[in-house]
Amino acid sequence: MTVYQNPIARDGDYADPFVLRHDGRYYLYSTTPVVDCWSSDDLLMWRHEGPTMAADAFPDLVPFAPEVVYADGAFFMYTSPSGHGHHVLRSSSPTGPFVDVSGNVGHAIDGNVLIDDDGRWYFYWAGDEGIWACEMPSPTEFGEPVLTGIHMNGWTEGPFVAKRDGRYHMTLTGNHYLSPGYRIDAAVSDHPLTGWMPGPLNPLVMSTDPDYTGLGHSSSVVGPDLVSTYLVFHNMNPDLTRHLNIDRQVWGGDRLLVLGPSREAPAPEAPAHRCVWADGDVAAWVVDGGSLTVGERSAVLSGVPSGAASGVSSGETDAVAVWDVDPAPALTAEVSLTAFDSAQYGVVVDETRGRRIAVSVDRAAHRVVATDAGAPAGSVPLPPGFAHDALHTWRVVADAHRVEVFLDGRRQALDLGGLGAPARIGVRETGGAVRIGHVALTDSTPDAADRHAVAPVPGRLWATLTPGAPEPSDAVALAAGDEVAYRVHAAAGGRFHVQLAGTFAAGDAVEVIAGGSTAPTTASAGGHVLTAEIGLDRGEGRLAVRAVAGRPVLELLTVSAAIDTGVTHPHDAALDGYGKTLVDEAARADVDVEATISFTATEQGGHGDLLLRAGSLSEGGEGDDTRLGVNFLLGYSVQMHADRLVLARHDYDERVLASAPVSAAPGEPIVVTVRLRGERIAVEVDGVPVIDVADVFPHATGATGIRAAGGDLRVRDLVVRGIAHT
Repeated sequence: MTVYQNPIARDGDYADPFVLRHDGRYYLYSTTPVVDCWSSDDLLMWRHEGPTMAADAFPDLVPFAPEVVYADGAFFMYTSPSGHGHHVLRSSSPTGPFVDVSGNVGHAIDGNVLIDDDGRWYFYWAGDEGIWACEMPSPTEFGEPVLTGIHMNGWTEGPFVAKRDGRYHMTLTGNHYLSPGYRIDAAVSDHPLTGWMPGPLNPLVMSTDPDYTGLGHSSSVVGPDLVSTYLVFHNMNPDLTRHLNIDRQVWGGDRLLVLGPSREAPAPEAPAHRCVWADGDVAAWVVDGGSLTVGERSAVLSGVPSGAASGVSSGETDAVAVWDVDPAPALTAEVSLTAFDSAQYGVVVDETRGRRIAVSVDRAAHRVVATDAGAPAGSVPLPPGFAHDALHTWRVVADAHRVEVFLDGRRQALDLGGLGAPARIGVRETGGAVRIGHVALTDSTPDAADRHAVAPVPGRLWATLTPGAPEPSDAVALAAGDEVAYRVHAAAGGRFHVQLAGTFAAGDAVEVIAGGSTAPTTASAGGHVLTAEIGLDRGEGRLAVRAVAGRPVLELLTVSAAIDTGVTHPHDAALDGYGKTLVDEAARADVDVEATISFTATEQGGHGDLLLRAGSLSEGGEGDDTRLGVNFLLGYSVQMHADRLVLARHDYDERVLASAPVSAAPGEPIVVTVRLRGERIAVEVDGVPVIDVADVFPHATGATGIRAAGGDLRVRDLVVRGIAHT
């Protein structure tokens, strides 16, 4: 299998990357003084196309975070020059030149456009309060601002919104771009403007590794195979230039996950079939009632007088061209069409048993109309201003459950049943001629492709991302003898720790199978976590989970680097004011931690903490603001306040899991003992149990440290004991 290494592109500044897919080709734009553009056919090899605007378009300003939208023959660029409000620029080509057509419309920075299924436009941008949004009456007009409620505990930027299966998914970036804690989160909603909720596994992408940090400002794009989706983002370099990265983006049920950040992963795949209209391509098309002629990177389908053809009155012209590749029981196809004077034009899905589904633009009715085996199957109005003489992209996703048709990315609300037999894709036109551009097809669907995706490890994956999982679902329920398997890719071979999160009853037993060996694990009591240790060779491998007893339910798999089960010597440590540090940097899973703690608050609400299963520590601002970055870590904290003990979870925020009244005078030493077993966290103070709580999707592994938040913290005799898995 071919692999790529992140960063994929280094020789240029790829800050705030945005990728547009148009007519089967990719166009990349980034924050440079003239918004440089690159093009690619595979998302990996990029050709520099040059500047997209004049050098004096925005004198003494740099166009921030440019994004480009194609609609009805025009390309619209949205950018905020040096953060002084947005401008809309227009071009007839994806490579420019782009010319300002709006002036300054405000709305701070980092604009993003969503065109919904009903043709409505929405604009998203970043402000001091978080992510804002509004409806757009036109590509250059902006409606009433709405605060979405989504933010990232500090500076928030870089929204990108896409729609999948009726829900709206946002990725966004937070913290200062110079901080190692710069990161990407996810949010989801049932409405484009309101009701947004954070994703369950935030941060979605981050790395505080000094050699690979500052990961952020992302966009998403469909892969060359038509069924995968890739997140495109940058990383920061010491000289403040930024490299380009991609990672696979998947959905488990309706929950977004990025398989990364990776340093090595399988390369994006090509479609199963691609027509570029080179010599001989026309022979792969079966034409009925018309003619097909090949030009440069395109072909023209023309009708001929056909008499009383099906659905066409005598004297009109009608033509159908079907791509004669192997019929598939499931397929995703993409077809670019530009109509000349056709009365109707669109796509057909031809089953081998003779059923034909036709979905076409009806020029006179200004609607998309569908027929299924000759019977009406619904119609949808076209958006105002739809340009028939412009290039439009049709996308068909079909399997035994559904046939969906998208026009320029908008799902058409049509009444089409699933495939009853293997099928091919084709083009139909009536009354004139239509130019066919890029055509590609893959024998799969996005949902199926996500279930076959290769997950880089260490990393996380939803348990439903396996061919054997029910659809749609957030979990996989197993009976004794059932097995689910996952494709994984290890950049380096070795030992790994596997955490299975879900629901387990006492006696539920599973085997984790990888690298030719089997690791059994059994739940001693009801809970949410089982763990195992496995070995993997470098490259692609198979990781399977087989139920041995009971009915275990799997939701999330986390594969981590090998853990340490040793015991540390006693440590002493101290912090004043605000700060955090790791005392024992060894990665551990199940662990006992004991320390004598004394804390004196220097401001109201101050507390001194133990950090457990901690990692990815950073500070706020430019990476040196300890107060702003007080919660910038992954893991757990056991906090000693003046009148209580608090247990909190951290995902670059703070979520209190439990608290208990505990009294200690300022500076008075107390002995705190913490026992972590899977999802359970138990805390004792001076030998007295005070907290025992479970975290359903627990952090799997991490280090041990301390944190001060508004006071003087002293820690003596801190001992960490790793617990071996049995």
